[in-house]
Amino acid sequence: MKKVIADIKARLLEKVTTLKYIDEDWGQLDYYSPNQPVKWPCVLIDIGQVAWTNEGQHVQAGLASVSIRVADMKLSNTNIKAPDAQRTKAAGIFDLLTDIDVALHGWTADNMNGPLTRSLTRKVNRDDGIREFEVIYLTRITDISAKPVPHSFIIDDSVKPDPPVTGITPVNIEVDMINL
Repeated sequence: MKKVIADIKARLLEKVTTLKYIDEDWGQLDYYSPNQPVKWPCVLIDIGQVAWTNEGQHVQAGLASVSIRVADMKLSNTNIKAPDAQRTKAAGIFDLLTDIDVALHGWTADNMNGPLTRSLTRKVNRDDGIREFEVIYLTRITDISAKPVPHSFIIDDSVKPDPPVTGITPVNIEVDMINL
């Protein structure tokens, strides 16, 4: 799962250049008010849950829920009578949400994971002047970390016994350690 988060961070760094801070979510927006250790705008990434199914031989496939928290400090006025430049800047988080979705929706980093599919966007109500949205993406992931590794042993026929043994032909032997 750490590879999924690392791949998403790299993708956003490459494709969404307006982001000033991209990291795994460890509570930066929740526990440090009023001095959050981020730069604005920011994205915080986490995997909320994975529903696993067994695929055999200790391989599991999971449907992962990936949380992308998008936040910015709201300093501009959105009032209809505010100057156009202020309203445009204040609405910038919506452009950011679009840019993030363009970068992530349908994208996958490798053949071990399925493409990311946006499933939910919700506004997070806050009382500290931070404007935050959470976007949930779903993806299929495959975990092969518990799969036993078959071991092969090859007898080296260049090693000659002393004294020489006659009547035996050197052979290559492959042993399947899983099915012993």
